[in-house]
Parts: sequence; structure tokens; C-alpha cells
Amino acid sequence: MASVTAICVSTERQQPKTEVERARFFPGGIEGDSHRGVTEREVSLLRAEDIRKAEEEAGFAFPPGSLAENLVVEGLPEELPVGAVLKAGDSVLLEVIEKGKKPGEPHSYDYRGWCLLPAAGYFLRVGRGGEVRRGDPVTVM
Repeated sequence: MASVTAICVSTERQQPKTEVERARFFPGGIEGDSHRGVTEREVSLLRAEDIRKAEEEAGFAFPPGSLAENLVVEGLPEELPVGAVLKAGDSVLLEVIEKGKKPGEPHSYDYRGWCLLPAAGYFLRVGRGGEVRRGDPVTVM
């Protein structure tokens, strides 16, 4: 079963996100995150497996939040189709609305020259809110 390995938020856009133990999710995004209510891409997600692969290529570690991700999840399938719904914790429902970014769309944040969201990241919409904690299970509905 997949599980949340990190939850990250930032109070300012284009700043590294800080790891938190738990977060409240609402339609519009994550409480305390600078992207809440700004765009239809309410939550960003990276698979832990994709981060590890990039760390091997880069030769250094990516601390949680350094790649501008809100969620890091271990054990998800390699591909999540648009429209898939993830259940995180007891009640939070997150709909996959986009994988990566559109070709040519700028990405304004990187960590030591690396950014994974444009190619390997997922953008999600909060369908049902609630609290998510590090270690919570994640299920593809």
C-alpha cells in the first residue's frame, strides 16, 4: 500500500517548502500553503521513487519540499491517469488533474538546477478535505 512520506508547505511562492507532520486540506489547497486558492493546481505530488532516481543521477539528496512538492508518496503506480482519485488518510480525496506541465510552460523554481514537477510531478485538486499526516495510507480509488 502507498503512504505519505512527506507533506510540505510554504508561505511564499517560489520559496522552498517546509516539511510538516500534518496538514489540513480544503477545496482550493492546503492550509498555510502559498498556492492555496491561486490556481486549479491545488496540490503538487511527487512519487518517492522518482525523487530517489533523481538523487542517484544528481549525486546528492533532495530534502522534503526542495522540489516545490506538497506531497511525497511512496508506492504509487508509475503512471496515474488524469481523473484518477487518490484517498489520503481517512477522508481526503485528491483528483489528478495534470501530469507534469504543458510543453513550453515555464517552471520558475528549481533546487540546485533540478526540478521534477514539470516532467514527473502530478497536480491534484482537493475533492474532499480533511487532515493528512506523514505515514497515512494513500489508495488509488
